[in-house]
Amino acid sequence: MIDFRPLTVRGKPIGNGREPAVCVPLMGGDRAALETELQGVSSRPPDAIEWRVEHFRSVGDLAEVLDTAVQIRRLCGDRPLIFTLRSEAEGGARTGLRDAAIVELLERIARSRTVDFIDVELAAPRERTQGIMAAAKPCGVQVIVSSHDFLSTPTEEEIFRRLSAAAALGADVAKVAVMPSAMSDVIRLLSATERAHRELSIPLITMAMGSLGMVTRVFGSLFGSALTFAAGAQAAAPGQLPGDRLRDILEAVRSRCER
Repeated sequence: MIDFRPLTVRGKPIGNGREPAVCVPLMGGDRAALETELQGVSSRPPDAIEWRVEHFRSVGDLAEVLDTAVQIRRLCGDRPLIFTLRSEAEGGARTGLRDAAIVELLERIARSRTVDFIDVELAAPRERTQGIMAAAKPCGVQVIVSSHDFLSTPTEEEIFRRLSAAAALGADVAKVAVMPSAMSDVIRLLSATERAHRELSIPLITMAMGSLGMVTRVFGSLFGSALTFAAGAQAAAPGQLPGDRLRDILEAVRSRCER
């Protein structure tokens, strides 16, 4: 079995360190909706929470975002928090924010120390990514450099290139998500993940989306993926399973593998 490399926060693995951490996204449009979403997962909490802030109606109000981040941090307790402003080009909601506002938001969030990870897209301007990293790392905030293809699955070499490029930028975690049209696409994603796990030194998050890609959300850790996303109040991407169901499946897989 592959040597599992978990994501860590403050030197401790997220989850049990033996299987992929389960992360649930928050998609609420205001504070009340976000709090309701968090309460909905409190009976069996995930290992991590992702705030998809582009769905927040006040995303253009920096003070409101910062204040809401403090509230979410309090409600999350010790659970790691990922802050994501996904672009429309990579599956996010339209925000109308200009580049300067995006940079200011991400850098201020990093300096607020309310989050554990910030997601920055590989396709973003290099200067933006470097500036966010410069703000985040002294504050102990890790940077996930991500790439999402909602239309197709690139070649295995291209998937590996994207993961390698994220590592070369200085990412703490490299992430790639693709959309398969056949099981051969899923196999390419898993093969590229396994190679990246062997050749790169940072944790990876990879997945194939949609119904064909569900296998990667369950068995991705066997190829080197350290975190998997589950649906909370609503799915953030095609193919996400409900959190409780996904955790049951992961526990069954781990139990079987440990026999």
